[in-house]
Amino acid sequence: MQKYSKQRELILNSLQNRCDHPTAEMLYTDLKAQMPSIGIATIYRNLLSLSQSKQIHRIVTKGNADRFDGNLIEHFHFVCNKCGSVQDIFLNETEQEQIEDQMELLTKSIGGKKEYTQVMITGTCKDCMRISI
Repeated sequence: MQKYSKQRELILNSLQNRCDHPTAEMLYTDLKAQMPSIGIATIYRNLLSLSQSKQIHRIVTKGNADRFDGNLIEHFHFVCNKCGSVQDIFLNETEQEQIEDQMELLTKSIGGKKEYTQVMITGTCKDCMRISI
């Protein structure tokens, strides 16, 4: 059990109320206005702690800063390789169950036991595709 801190609560609340999957730096910039005494090291330390305790999702991206998501509803992420944007992909219940079943089978095929599924699709987002046409 983590000890309560105003900083951790502020970070968690901020992530739970946004859809943009911010980086630590983005959070720092936004939260500095609400809590001028907060430091960037505090942001990083609390993001690590919150992700390790599974209160938030950490989205590791290739070549870009990690992103963070406070939405714990089952969903996938699409990460654009060009602009680095992260978008949520929500499935209906049937689609979600089908994918979970497939993940279970894949895990069993190597003799493992599935505990958690995190799917990240990488590619080019529609905005970047429009620009490159």
